[in-house]
Amino acid sequence: MQQYDVEKIKWPTSLSATVKEKLLNIAYYGDNFTPQVSTNAKPQHPGVYYFIRGLATFSYTTSNMKNIRGCVFGGGDWIGANSLFREKSLFLVPETLTPIEFLYFPRDKIEKLSMTSPEVYQWLFYCIGNTQPKIMQSQLTALHDKTCRIVYTLLELARYTPVLLGSTPSIRISQQQLSTVTGLSRPRINEVLKTLEKKGEISLERGCIHIVEQAGLDKYLDELNTMFHDPRDNIA
Repeated sequence: MQQYDVEKIKWPTSLSATVKEKLLNIAYYGDNFTPQVSTNAKPQHPGVYYFIRGLATFSYTTSNMKNIRGCVFGGGDWIGANSLFREKSLFLVPETLTPIEFLYFPRDKIEKLSMTSPEVYQWLFYCIGNTQPKIMQSQLTALHDKTCRIVYTLLELARYTPVLLGSTPSIRISQQQLSTVTGLSRPRINEVLKTLEKKGEISLERGCIHIVEQAGLDKYLDELNTMFHDPRDNIA
């Protein structure tokens, strides 16, 4: 794999230097995700993924492409550990929003390493803790109206968007991509975005959404149960 400094990784828990090096030695570097197409079949690339940089959405759906539930992941996030040992899996639909780089830790090599280094189980436990709150929150958010679901996604994307002092977050995402992660149709997406724009809370341009009044957007989530994950926290 491409050489990568072990200390640059945002490990989800404290690990010994030895285990960190061993984990890094089994990892592969990548910069392109492919859909994990699997329902009755086993996942094509089971394992754990670590985002070095970039931004992407991952939507979990059934084989008929219904019941989509999407989550946003970016630099420093870990995904995959929560479904590592499942024999069957849902379709995983990735959507890259900005250029990504990641490390891939294959399941078979994780299993082999865990036989001699039990500390690997601690790493997996905390990797799950990094991902599961977002997945659980996406289930709760899906029960709410279309405006709440769209605003939730916009604020979640804003958390990963670098902002210069005095400027507003600019999220590069198309309506089709927003449709994929929210599970809403493009006409509904367009309707909500136009309404938010008329209220002066966002501004729109092709392939980009500018957050103009975050305080106004925050209020849409006041009725949302954010017990697992609140995107209003720590927006960049």
